[in-house]
Amino acid sequence: MGDPFLNRMSVNRERTSMILCYDDQTCEWCELDDAGDVQAKHCLSDHWIGLGQTVQHVLFIGTGQVAAITKEKTERWIHVFQKEREHIRVIQTLSLKLPFPVMQLAWQDGQLQLLFAVRHRSGTVQIGLYDPVQEKAEWVTPELDNLQFVFWAKTEREIGVNVGGAGRVYFYGKANGSSREIPYQEYAYPVMDKQGDRIAVCIPMEDGFCPGWMSVQERVVHGSLEHSEPFSELIRIQLDVDQQHILCEGILRGKWQYIQYTLDGEKTFELCDYPGTLTQAVHSRDKQNLIGKYESITTAPVPARCRISESFGHITPLSVKHGDGPISNLVKQPETKYKHMRYGNAFIPYMDIHPEGKEQAVIYLHGGPHNCLLDSYSPVIARLYEAGVRVIGLNYPGSSGFGSDYKQRIQDDWGGVDADVIRLIREQVLGSYSAVSLYGVSYGAYLALLAAGRKPELWSNVVACAPFTDLSSLYAGGGAKLRSFLQTEIGELLQDKSALRDRSPLTYASALCEVDLQLVHGRNDQLCPVEQTEHLYREILKRKEPVEAKGRQLEMHIIDDLQHEVYAERIWAARAVHFLTQNRVIQPEQATKLR
Repeated sequence: MGDPFLNRMSVNRERTSMILCYDDQTCEWCELDDAGDVQAKHCLSDHWIGLGQTVQHVLFIGTGQVAAITKEKTERWIHVFQKEREHIRVIQTLSLKLPFPVMQLAWQDGQLQLLFAVRHRSGTVQIGLYDPVQEKAEWVTPELDNLQFVFWAKTEREIGVNVGGAGRVYFYGKANGSSREIPYQEYAYPVMDKQGDRIAVCIPMEDGFCPGWMSVQERVVHGSLEHSEPFSELIRIQLDVDQQHILCEGILRGKWQYIQYTLDGEKTFELCDYPGTLTQAVHSRDKQNLIGKYESITTAPVPARCRISESFGHITPLSVKHGDGPISNLVKQPETKYKHMRYGNAFIPYMDIHPEGKEQAVIYLHGGPHNCLLDSYSPVIARLYEAGVRVIGLNYPGSSGFGSDYKQRIQDDWGGVDADVIRLIREQVLGSYSAVSLYGVSYGAYLALLAAGRKPELWSNVVACAPFTDLSSLYAGGGAKLRSFLQTEIGELLQDKSALRDRSPLTYASALCEVDLQLVHGRNDQLCPVEQTEHLYREILKRKEPVEAKGRQLEMHIIDDLQHEVYAERIWAARAVHFLTQNRVIQPEQATKLR
């Protein structure tokens, strides 16, 4: 696993403190100065690591208070920490009986409150508040379809959600009647943030999304903000009524950027076209810096800040020590060129990392399908670059970050245009290479298997991590959330059994015997069931003699305790890159279990 990996980061509302959580269960409370630099650090995790507990959630619940939810076997606990002068102490530890996922925590009306969500068998979602001391809950929304939680305005006792492309703000309190009578205010646009009587909204445009805001009383949308083109994806808007500005965070042409405007529409700051990716950023206390989580292809996530006055967005890692290792320097990353390939009347964007004079290439396929391959941390790409391999990071049709039309290109067409583009990249961009391999994760792994099964002669090695391999059984065995998602994405295909077979890698088990294939999956994957990978592996083994005759390598690695997680590829990166860069010819083995 290597060094501890930063997997959670948050800054309190007052910008005086920051929480950093790592995958070794350690957690640090860092005190910040006005500019966002770290002045002191306190360890919180000693209070649960010694008990053998794992951390699930850590959040600020006040200026000087933090709550952590930990788990030990089937039991969950809440630890409340409070800062008193130069020390941090535990002021409360409670057993958490709530069986549902916790979204946020807060100290409200003199008591600890937990915001939680329940998904009903019908597929609807309902949000509620839970008092862990009294062990009592109340609903703050009715059951809703396609619910997206946005914000919790604690002082005003309001919950902001988006339902079917429109915003709603629910008002809760002791005077509420039944769960279906909770009052709310509806907005024509998705809501993004609320401060006082101002609410930020996301305005859909023909080519993307623009930020806007309105006064709750006037209901007039101010959206004529100075922006040369809409965001392809508008991730977050942060209102600052005191400073009279809004900070917009989003993706434009496959790159993460920030733009700040006054409420009158004047652009005052822009952070774009910088190496790497800065996410979850907030203003420092002096309003002169952005504090966020920075990463690049070769740099694992680190806390960092960017000075607003520097137009080119110089990113400076915050000076934080974790264990014996200081985090003070960013690793030099490979030169990345952003290119595109013509496909009919459209253009297919891709990232090209091309060490000079190398003859081996790998096409890297991100998960999704509606994710985006950004200039963010990938230990697989970093290791491939170190090994002298050219990497094509493909944002196939369906990827976000390039406009709504591009994102919808695979509607009812999974394994169609997206898989065809992979073949064209191989033939047109990498046609001179004798050795080209495929690497994919989740939906990208599905595409890698499908492309290899249809045209095995084009590929040397294939690594598929957490794939699904049979669309028909994926839908039949899925829960309400997955079935609803598939109905939305490929509803027409679900009515055509022949089309489902044609677009399922399982159909091409015989052809997959002709490539060197490595399958990787987490045992506890709830999104792409591990049984999908195991079924494909068994079907390939039934063709064992053809595999032996062609001298092809077949591996399957099932990783215990692993779920469908962000950044999970760091767990198998070394093994996958070794497989991709070796031209070994061995006989198939039995499945290997990694622990």
